[in-house]
Amino acid sequence: MSAPPQSRRRRSTAKQRAVLEVLQEQQNFRSAQQLYLDIHRHRQLRIGLTSVYRILRTLADDRIAETQRAEDGEILYRLRTEAGHRHYLVCRQCGRAVGFNPVGFEEHTRRLSCQYRYTEVTHHVDLYGICPRCRTAP
Repeated sequence: MSAPPQSRRRRSTAKQRAVLEVLQEQQNFRSAQQLYLDIHRHRQLRIGLTSVYRILRTLADDRIAETQRAEDGEILYRLRTEAGHRHYLVCRQCGRAVGFNPVGFEEHTRRLSCQYRYTEVTHHVDLYGICPRCRTAP
């Protein structure tokens, strides 16, 4: 039987290192396409957009990166900043995010799941707006 994904040792490649380096440059959530463009602009490395998506999915599966859904449904990525389940208020212009944990909502979700005997329940609470920095930018 194989080990769970987060405990598997993965061989680090130049492409994976490049994606990690670009993720480390900002704390904002960014799309795979934005990361792909950053790699092409600032690194002399041939990498395809498909490879960037694959690497990001692996980083998310291994809980190195975290994901957030943009308003249009696109998945955004950044390096994980905290362990555990979080929700975010995300700037729709720059991707800056403020984490929060809606305790009442989480408790209501737990009770509802127990009441109807649902297991493996997931949910998405996504809030979007424009951060003060982007609102005042020229």
